[in-house]
Amino acid sequence: MRPIVALTLLWPAWVSGQTPAMPDATTASAQAIATALLDVRNDQKAREALAKESSPRAVAVVTALVAGLPDDADEEYRRIPWIWRVAVAAGRAKDEAALRPLLDVAMPREGQPLRDWQAVVLGGGVVMGISQAGAWPGEVLAPWLAEDAARATRWSRSLQLATTMADDATVRKGTRYDALRMLAVLPWERVGAQLTRYLAADVDAELQLGAIGALSDLQDARAADSLIGHFPGYAADNRRHAVNALLRTEARRARLRQALTQGIVRDEWLTPEQRQKL
Repeated sequence: MRPIVALTLLWPAWVSGQTPAMPDATTASAQAIATALLDVRNDQKAREALAKESSPRAVAVVTALVAGLPDDADEEYRRIPWIWRVAVAAGRAKDEAALRPLLDVAMPREGQPLRDWQAVVLGGGVVMGISQAGAWPGEVLAPWLAEDAARATRWSRSLQLATTMADDATVRKGTRYDALRMLAVLPWERVGAQLTRYLAADVDAELQLGAIGALSDLQDARAADSLIGHFPGYAADNRRHAVNALLRTEARRARLRQALTQGIVRDEWLTPEQRQKL
């Protein structure tokens, strides 16, 4: 028999006929928070605020959100948006006390596949969140991996699985985006060619953005060169993200100035704020 909490999360909240009050993010149980996040009758903005406020307890809340999760894509994707919101809030806060154990919870065990929700936590939450906090994911993760050999082994295997998932057309594009984001911590020699393929003009814009994000976090001059070389083929909004990637270091800014002079990147593709930073 599944635990009661699992049944609570699997069944839509309206089955009970009552709408519970929004729980307190610091004092309520993780189960209560997870149930409130998944209850579609609760106000969307209130749920989003609760997810953000719950980020210091990301491990417990994410664990509750995936409790009893069946092998059912519809049910998994009903929960994934809220799993992601909790995880990315912890990442954006660069809350290492929450992120380190969250990494342990989300990585698949030996012999297990990389589930979609796990890729969302690892790529869309931990890696992307740290990046959005202004840090380099590889640098933040390195000491966590160095202190625990088992963690490092699991992370290496997770990245191998993400490499395959990113190219798997049967996986939803949003999750393939997260798998691509995970690859940002690997060296150019391993992932440069794969990420560069997704910069092509005929690639779906969401997948293209995943590759831009990964290359933004990959500290290698060849990553910047690849971003610049494919500029004309980016979807319009993706150009803004590519410019932001090139504004992260002085060496990249120098390459961007050169590309502007050469006409590879057009001045009109930069926002006024980006021109000021440059």
